[in-house]
Amino acid sequence: MNRYLIGIDIGTTGTKSILFTEKGNIVAHSYKGYPVTTPALNQCEQKAEDWWGAVVDTVRAIISGTEAKDNVAAISLSVQGGTLVPVDGELNPLRPAIVWNDMRCGIQAKAFANRFGQSYMYEKTGWALSNGLNALQIAWIRENEPEIFSRTDKFLSVPDYISAKLTGRAALDLSNAGINQLADIVKGSYDKDILDFIEIEEEKLGEIIPSGEPIGYLTQEAKEELGLTGNVMFCSGAHDQYAALIGSGAINSGDMLLGTGTAWVLTMLTDSPNFGDNLSQSVSAIPGKWGSLVSLPTGGISLDWLLKNVVNKDINIEKLTYKELDAQVALRHPGSGGLMFFPYFMGAGYPLFDGSSKASFIGLDLSHDRIDMARAVMEGIAYQTIWPISAFDQRYKDSSLKISGGATKSNIWLKIVANIVNRPISVPEIPDLTCIGAAMLAGLGGGLFSSPDEAFDALGVGERVIEPDLEDSAKYTELFKLYKDRAKMLSDMYKTKP
Repeated sequence: MNRYLIGIDIGTTGTKSILFTEKGNIVAHSYKGYPVTTPALNQCEQKAEDWWGAVVDTVRAIISGTEAKDNVAAISLSVQGGTLVPVDGELNPLRPAIVWNDMRCGIQAKAFANRFGQSYMYEKTGWALSNGLNALQIAWIRENEPEIFSRTDKFLSVPDYISAKLTGRAALDLSNAGINQLADIVKGSYDKDILDFIEIEEEKLGEIIPSGEPIGYLTQEAKEELGLTGNVMFCSGAHDQYAALIGSGAINSGDMLLGTGTAWVLTMLTDSPNFGDNLSQSVSAIPGKWGSLVSLPTGGISLDWLLKNVVNKDINIEKLTYKELDAQVALRHPGSGGLMFFPYFMGAGYPLFDGSSKASFIGLDLSHDRIDMARAVMEGIAYQTIWPISAFDQRYKDSSLKISGGATKSNIWLKIVANIVNRPISVPEIPDLTCIGAAMLAGLGGGLFSSPDEAFDALGVGERVIEPDLEDSAKYTELFKLYKDRAKMLSDMYKTKP
């Protein structure tokens, strides 16, 4: 008799569920989207009920017509982090969830910095103080919606809300407790000073359960809603970046995953936390391992912008698809004829951390055309995202790089990345690494696997390898140095007030 695992990824705009056999065969997958609303400037919300509805609908879809409904051993989650929903004692949401990218909490951020200093939040939670995320969102509700604050039984995020719906026990993993900016990730528990600032007790929050450990069996009511029978264990999951990391097979210190989409995110697995390089820090989904993370919010979206506003803007010019653009970019040489692009549409991130910087082309002359600009954009995004690898390599000499997401459809972009990092890069054959990671954690917590290696051996997917070109890599070594110098010059220029 087959035993089955379900990995669920609850994202910002939709939820995907995949049904696996314990031997790693994908039986079925299903996706359901839901809306995000912007009720006011800098505000972003969605309904927590939509998360649950999407979990129910996608799980029902993947087990339909199979024997799995009687034989699912365990379920786990990959989730968006830093989204808040206050609920009453019956688990009813008291207002729309405040999403992780909501930036309404500027006043609360200033008050926190005045009390604790600018660095306290990062040193405790691993994530820098900003104008959002759960701790400040709770403070905002206390100050702006006091009736809801007083009626709230628990302040939950995606994993502990779904956990409570499935098992009656609100629980979340430490990677999410950290990004929620409520926990001291080194101690592995909630931070009393932060809770005092937002004026709540620990009982108002979900329990912290390490990734891959059992939380509890699904309640009868939950099983009926999902269409399942038998004893189904629900296991602690992970923040989506760390679920993707384990799902890619990056399970040893020195392994890295570059996720490419609207944003490009580089996640690195480490033996210990690294607060010295100003990278976001989390306890990973692998026992005893940590993760460093850096994000370029305007990664893939920079190429989208160029295609829409430059490449295909002129009504009298041939319109190019992404595939056609790729083919033409591949004919151009490294360095784009002296043209460089800096993807700072939302300011410069690591290591400059300069919000005043703007997206820029440098070196543009009359010899350049839209294809040169496209290659420069691809190169600039790659330079900026992998900049932290130089610091990472000082700790792990044999670090490996895997890449997933939208850029894997572009052979030339993959080649550019391989040449800049000057090492082979591995590309998993399927994109759903978050669901694979969640299923691995389900198998670990459900007792089907004894180690992450065994879990990946069973559920992991094949991959192809992109090798660097020695000549082009040598060129990119010099170009990368020039990019870093010019990025610093740009930052200095934009900091200068007119």
